[in-house]
Amino acid sequence: METSVNNNLSLDDIARDYGRMVSSICRRMIMDGETARDAAQQVWVEITKSFPSFRGESKISTWIYTITRRIAADHAVNEKTYSLRFVRDYFNGGDIDPPARVDLDKELWVKQTCDQCVTAMLHCVDNETRLAHIFRDVVELEYGEIAGILEKDETAVRQMVSRSRKRISSFLSERCAIYNPDGDCRCRIGKHVGEVNLAAEYQKIGKMVRRVNFYKKSEMILPGKNYWKNFL
Repeated sequence: METSVNNNLSLDDIARDYGRMVSSICRRMIMDGETARDAAQQVWVEITKSFPSFRGESKISTWIYTITRRIAADHAVNEKTYSLRFVRDYFNGGDIDPPARVDLDKELWVKQTCDQCVTAMLHCVDNETRLAHIFRDVVELEYGEIAGILEKDETAVRQMVSRSRKRISSFLSERCAIYNPDGDCRCRIGKHVGEVNLAAEYQKIGKMVRRVNFYKKSEMILPGKNYWKNFL
C-alpha cells in the first residue's frame, strides 16, 4: 500500500491502530455480517480519500470515528429495534445445536453464537443510542469525545449510555449464565455453553484486568476481525 504521510501518521498506522475497532463498531451496529463488512470497508475507502486533507484540527481518533459513525449509521438504517419481550420469547424457544459438520470447531461456534447474542442485545435500543453505547463500552472513549462524534451534549450522551446499560444489564442478569452464573438461564445453546465452560473463560479474563465490561470481554474472547485487511 502506498502510505501518504500526514503529520507523521500514515495510512498503514491508521489501519494497524484502528482497523479492528472500526470492524467491531460495524459488527455491533449491524446484524448482517456482509453488510457490516461492507460498512467497515467503506470507512476505509473514505479515510483513504480524505486523509490528504486531514490537518489535525481534531484528534485522529475523533476524525476516524466520526467517519465510522456516519457510514455505520447509514448502513444500519434498516436495522430492527427489538423489544425485550421479543428477545425473551426468542430465548425461550427450542434448543439450537451446532451444525452437523465434521470440521466444526464447537468451541468457536459457541463463542460466535454467544457473540451474536450479545450483539443482538444492543438492538434493544435505537441506532443512535447503540452507537453511544458501543463508543463507550466497546471502544471505551471518553464521554466528551463521544459527544463530539455524535454532535450531542455530553450530558445527553451520559444519559443515553446509562439507560442502555441498565436495559441490557437487567436482561442479561436475568437470562445469561455467562453474565450472571446465578441467573435463570434459558439460553437456547445453554447446554453447549456449559460443555465448553465459556463462563469460566469470561471470568478468567475479568481477573486478568482491573475492569472489563461485558462487551469488552466478548471482544477479547473471539479472535479480532479486521475487515480492512483486504486492502492492506
